[in-house]
Amino acid sequence: MVIYYLLPQKLNDTTGDEIDLKKKNYILRAFLFNPVTVAIYGIGAYYVCSLAQYGGVAQKAPIILTIFISLIVWMGWGLYWYIWKVDKKQTPSPHTIKRSKFLFLLSINFSLLITVASGISLYHSGTNYQGKLAYVIQDYLTSSDVTFDHNNVYQDGLNGLLEDLETKYDLPEELYVSNQVELTFNKKGDITTLYSFLYGLNDDGETESFLIDYDRSKSDILSVTLNGNVNPTFEKTMRLQPLLDAMENLPIKETVKEWDEETLGIYYAGSRSWGYNTEGILYFDEKGDTFPIETAFNEIIGYTISVYTPNNNTITPVRFVDYSPTVSPAQIGDVPTDQNMNDNETYFLTENTGYQLFVVDAALGSRFYTLNKTTDGGNTWDVINSDPFVGQLGVSSGITFMDENLGFIGLSRSGGSYADLYRTTDGGVTFEEVELPMIEVPLTDTEKYAPFDFPEMPYKESDSLFIQVNQGQDGDYNGGSKALYQSKDNGETWAFVGEV
Repeated sequence: MVIYYLLPQKLNDTTGDEIDLKKKNYILRAFLFNPVTVAIYGIGAYYVCSLAQYGGVAQKAPIILTIFISLIVWMGWGLYWYIWKVDKKQTPSPHTIKRSKFLFLLSINFSLLITVASGISLYHSGTNYQGKLAYVIQDYLTSSDVTFDHNNVYQDGLNGLLEDLETKYDLPEELYVSNQVELTFNKKGDITTLYSFLYGLNDDGETESFLIDYDRSKSDILSVTLNGNVNPTFEKTMRLQPLLDAMENLPIKETVKEWDEETLGIYYAGSRSWGYNTEGILYFDEKGDTFPIETAFNEIIGYTISVYTPNNNTITPVRFVDYSPTVSPAQIGDVPTDQNMNDNETYFLTENTGYQLFVVDAALGSRFYTLNKTTDGGNTWDVINSDPFVGQLGVSSGITFMDENLGFIGLSRSGGSYADLYRTTDGGVTFEEVELPMIEVPLTDTEKYAPFDFPEMPYKESDSLFIQVNQGQDGDYNGGSKALYQSKDNGETWAFVGEV
């Protein structure tokens, strides 16, 4: 109705003089800029601001394009109508001119108001990570692509990755891993996916970081984001160089040769402790020579390169552990004399931070423990939990921590015939017993029993936790097989995977 109202329904004949150009232009302007077009423009601006704030290109982009293309078509049609259809010898009435001028000025003012408000909204969405637009801008300014030529783990190891990165960047002399290096590759050794967050100091002593992401199914180039939000601890245990050196010598190809899997994986998170769990552990030296461990008399700790099958959890990962100690004997052993009891279980999360189950009492083959913590490499220890096993007696069967909050401890019972597992999410201040789904197997034609009752220490592969449960000292089911469980919520719940 508004547009129809703006059309000059009846024009008065002139006496031969040309109509006033300025008055005539108000008719055109009001026809092009009227409350209807302003309302449509406002809807389009709203969707643009919503897209900048929350994203959603697939849903909002078609609407935005339809609105603004419609406005452009309307403008073009209006100009065509005015140029070719309006009789230049006719003049509108004074009432029509006055009405057109009012509506045009009103529409222009509202258009300017919408534009200013939209501009402010877009500015906020594009700054200080307050909207999706800010991340797009940041990604544009800090991200770049690098051709990934040296992409075969058998031929190039991971030094090839650095060679490709150095074609575009001056990398720090010493690189550290912020979280992990995780990659998958196929039987031929071609890397199919890669993720890592690296950082180090440049020549000016400034921290530089490199978030690396690669997915061969999407592109044959590396996506690199510079100087993201990283926590630069510069822990020796998180150096990248041990991984680079190991990949040059380790028998990766020979290790996976017998695995009937198309997708294989490598996981590295610096130096890790495996407690006394020897499952899948292979020590290696600087030449890449490996040797297995049957019995651990000391805590297994070192730079670890895990080779595993991402799509088959029944195959035990092979964990290559650097035989060179990452924590010196002095750091672990230089503690007060009464802290060095043989029954103590010790786990070092970092070079300085460690946890120990300390025996404070013993009777009839059982022990009573406190949980102690050190933050200076073992020189001093403080009690953080006076009863970690919540009143239960037994013999410690292991301790491990995934980070400064999440940890697990085990308690062997009845001479090693079964064990209980406990979990903490507050750094050892409190513990709760872990409940694992019971797996029963046939004992006779009519009876069943649960042979798997001795949980070992959990370990992390990719984004999941895994735990193997053996049969204790009195188990003899199926040649001493173990039950494998998986947790996707940091050990809160567990699901049975299969027997290994």
